Amino acid sequence: MTTTHQPLITLCMIVKNEADTLARCLRSVRGVADEMIIVDTGSTDSTRPIARSFGARITEFPWNGDFSAARNAGLALAQGTWILVLDADEELDPGSRDELLVCAKHTEYEGFFVRIHNHKGTERASQTLTVNPILRMFRNRPGYRFSGIIHEQIAAVIVQETPAAALHMGTVIVHHYGYADGVVEKKDKISRNLGLLKEQLKQRPGDAFQHFNLAVEYMRLGDYGQALEHIGVSLDQAEPGTSYIHLLYKYKVRCLAVTGDYSGALEACGQGSSLFPDYPDLHHLQGALLLQVSALAEAKAALCRALEIGAAPPAYHTESGIGTYLTHTLLGQVCQQIGEAHQAAACFTRAAQLEPEPWPLVARLVRLLRCSGRESEIHGWLAGHLPGILTEQGQELTRLLVREGCYTAAADVLRSGAESGAVDTGVRDAGEMDAAARRAEVINAAAHGAGEVHDARPEESPHADLARRAEVINAAAHGAGEVHDAGPEESPHADLLRLLRQAEAASAAELSYEDMTELLNHPAILPAGQNTTIAGAAAVQPWIILADKALAALANSAMYSPAAAAVRLTLPLPRSAG
Repeated sequence: MTTTHQPLITLCMIVKNEADTLARCLRSVRGVADEMIIVDTGSTDSTRPIARSFGARITEFPWNGDFSAARNAGLALAQGTWILVLDADEELDPGSRDELLVCAKHTEYEGFFVRIHNHKGTERASQTLTVNPILRMFRNRPGYRFSGIIHEQIAAVIVQETPAAALHMGTVIVHHYGYADGVVEKKDKISRNLGLLKEQLKQRPGDAFQHFNLAVEYMRLGDYGQALEHIGVSLDQAEPGTSYIHLLYKYKVRCLAVTGDYSGALEACGQGSSLFPDYPDLHHLQGALLLQVSALAEAKAALCRALEIGAAPPAYHTESGIGTYLTHTLLGQVCQQIGEAHQAAACFTRAAQLEPEPWPLVARLVRLLRCSGRESEIHGWLAGHLPGILTEQGQELTRLLVREGCYTAAADVLRSGAESGAVDTGVRDAGEMDAAARRAEVINAAAHGAGEVHDARPEESPHADLARRAEVINAAAHGAGEVHDAGPEESPHADLLRLLRQAEAASAAELSYEDMTELLNHPAILPAGQNTTIAGAAAVQPWIILADKALAALANSAMYSPAAAAVRLTLPLPRSAG
């Protein structure tokens, strides 16, 4: 292959039946890797032809239950100055290609850690669940070979071979889809991993790293007792400064919390935080645990510490959103329970600004503003802080507001959509409304004897026709009550506005289940093509709206207001958009 830059990078991979994902992986490093060495351990699909189509050199290696042996077979053939290691279910982020090439010019380093983004789905756009720093590019030296039959490692070997080795913690991103929903079950990874790890521990019973890996597999199985046993052994055996100790503490906290041992979990949080004070995940977990035991002031302090740190420093394994939107969300819940509604709204808003999928947070924010007596602020608040929700998802927002019983805010959103041209509500701006009112007056005058009319219906008198038209125009101009004979002049959105005004003006006693169902099933609310019959869980929503309106009426009573407000906040949130 033609060398396009120096120093040379060799991609080394091991594969078996990876036809579904291999092309994506190889395409991501085209122009970055000058050489591709692929070790095939027994593919029976089109893996090899795909690899050849990218110019890869393929070598066969019969599977012997040892990942390191397979990887080292590829390293022995590599000619590049640098070795880049990827798996077939991974891809290099397009924005990291140039950075990786820059890294390759820095030969003062022996290796580079990259940021592995573990995704929930099988596409780059899917949610990132965790981020893990792993050494994936290193100098091509004969002494640098992988060790361990599973979860094979190279960093410790490099440090052992070259004690003064400089390893750089970079920001190159590699996307990993191997633990996406359904993939683990499809490949039976947990069963395979458990077998190999147990075999490894027979050979090296005190291997702290493999005890750590066993704990991870047992956590995936939901066996938290076994996981805690291996976490304990790993913490006892691991050398100080070992890269994954921070993660052992986090997993210990999680296991103890799941088993209901909150005091033990909080103690583990404290131990871990004292060793890793800049690790936001432990402060976030401490806040979550303190919230569970209703220590709200302490929970708030812990979450604020996590937010002060922000996203975890590169050396830490972390979860997407900790130190940012997940922590803001949890702090919002704490503030809500303390009674600090304004700060809670600020937290939910900031979380929604950062969260890739903000709809659940928008629902929380809407509920909070409504229960705080600030429904009239909802439209302005969203316009100021989350304008994309209004401009890009106006219909979904209107649907959410109607499901929340926020009729004034829903009408505001409809009107703003009309002003931007997104929807035709049949309602005009002030100038047009005044003009409509003037036209109505002219027509009324004509209806009562002035002027000439040429377009009356044959079955009714000219005066009756003019009166009817004046009624329609006046209703549109002033937003007045119900019009029964609007005919084709009233759009679905205008009709919805009329219903919203009626619902907002009515008391809880005056509204019925049928009223709510009519709103929720309105053509301007439901997505196109959706069945207009409320069924299943959705059928409960009208009752929730009615309950909320009844509870809101208790706000005037000093005796019941606090309890009513608390109950309103605990009502089930409406489902997100769609």
